[in-house]
Amino acid sequence: MKNKLFNYFIQGLLFTTPLALTGYVLFWALSTLDSILPFDFPGLGLLTLLVSITLIGFLGNFVVKNPLVKLLDGLLEKLPLVKLVYSSTKDVMKSLTGKKKGFEFAVLVRMSPNNDVRKVGFVTDDTLKELGNAPEGFVMVYVPLALTIMGEMFIVPSSYVEPLSGKTGDIMKYIIAGGVVGQSNL
Repeated sequence: MKNKLFNYFIQGLLFTTPLALTGYVLFWALSTLDSILPFDFPGLGLLTLLVSITLIGFLGNFVVKNPLVKLLDGLLEKLPLVKLVYSSTKDVMKSLTGKKKGFEFAVLVRMSPNNDVRKVGFVTDDTLKELGNAPEGFVMVYVPLALTIMGEMFIVPSSYVEPLSGKTGDIMKYIIAGGVVGQSNL
């Protein structure tokens, strides 16, 4: 009985601690910001600060960031060895953030014909033209590794690929989180 009570207490802590801590941090932040920008209406200091910071970010984006980023981007795209690494990394990051189409076709990929084990990945190239003399009927599948943004590339027969119907962004998050999101029915 003591063990069950202790387990219930621990479970209660797991439920209430994040809520209590979030509430405390929000209360502290509001109190601190209202004391920095003292107004008679509670929360108006926070609103003023958020609007000011957003306005500064908006102006900074057009006046400072865009011209500077374009200049730096142009320089890095012209350097011989740097260009390869920089442009590849930029393309992957754009694909991961949804700013460039790249990880749109989520699949389960069978790694061998006699094995029921599958990996979750994304078809990134269904023609393999960039590889020159690649065999027909094969596709490139990118399989992200859990708890990281790295992954592996596999060229597999297209018959090894089974489409998934979920949203690709959710599937990518699921993979990177190691599958620890959502409910388990096991």
